[in-house]
Amino acid sequence: MAGNNPLLNAYIINHTPKSDSVDLVLRVKQGYNMAKRDGFEYVFIIEDDDYYPENYFELFGDFWNYDFVGYSDTVYYNLRNKTHQTFVHKERASLFCTGFKVSALEKFNWPNDNYTFLDIRLWEYANMSGKSIKLLPNNPCLGIKHGIGKTGGKAHGMVLQNCDKDISYLRSRVDAEAFEFYKDFMDKL
Repeated sequence: MAGNNPLLNAYIINHTPKSDSVDLVLRVKQGYNMAKRDGFEYVFIIEDDDYYPENYFELFGDFWNYDFVGYSDTVYYNLRNKTHQTFVHKERASLFCTGFKVSALEKFNWPNDNYTFLDIRLWEYANMSGKSIKLLPNNPCLGIKHGIGKTGGKAHGMVLQNCDKDISYLRSRVDAEAFEFYKDFMDKL
């Protein structure tokens, strides 16, 4: 991390897929290895289709000394059917809002490259190996589900619990620019 803003140094892992399989582990492992090689202290998983507030990293405040940080709840929003739902996780965060120290994964046994639920494996490792953990409530991020391309998790095809026909909930959760982007994207589905 450079200074107080981990975005001053970042990697974008956006290579052409080698197969039709989900390759999330491969991508995260590649980013982790690059961060380790280049002396980074932290890794955060930022997914390009999800919403993060502008002050996302600042919201972690004084918790940078923990091995693993994240949010204990996840809000998913499905653009195809305009539904949303909050999931509360026990002792973990979703991958798209997980951060960890590079040193915390020294002994992590990576699953196969096409394994879908890397977040569960990472947090099981953190909990079972005695790593220091900080899970925050009230996740400001939004996990966007759309079903296009390679997708992980289950919610891309799900009708989630709460309906948002007038998309007012979506508008209340994201900034104006992101709202217009997601609305335009929704109109093309």
